[in-house]
Amino acid sequence: MFRIIYVLLLFYWAFAFANSKEQIHKIESEIISKICSAVTGKNADIKVYLTENMKYITKYSKIFVMVDRCKDADVVIAGKELQNCRGKLMVVTKYYLLKKYNNAVAAFYWYKGRPNIIFVKERLENFKISLPDRFIKYVDSEKNL
Repeated sequence: MFRIIYVLLLFYWAFAFANSKEQIHKIESEIISKICSAVTGKNADIKVYLTENMKYITKYSKIFVMVDRCKDADVVIAGKELQNCRGKLMVVTKYYLLKKYNNAVAAFYWYKGRPNIIFVKERLENFKISLPDRFIKYVDSEKNL
């Protein structure tokens, strides 16, 4: 009897974890969609180039069109390091990537279980991007990174 209860608990935990991971991916996709919309000025058909670990974003976002080459993208969404795509407008999902890439204008990442959004003022200016007012509170200077 104990083994049956143990197996059922394992299945429940696995299902709950999978379900929560799906919810997290949906939330991340929605936030990244809003960020990309803000930096590109588009509300639909945003061409994105994604690193392999970010492919799930297009599953939940209705505004992205995935492209196979970096140079064809409006914005690059990077969740890990890239060898090319230097100079292309980039949104990253790791804080260290924001520091590494000078073309990363924004970051969305988790820190201590909380979501964080940063837009880098100087980089936005370099790309001549003006954000909607609702994002101004997330803008910070590059010297504070």
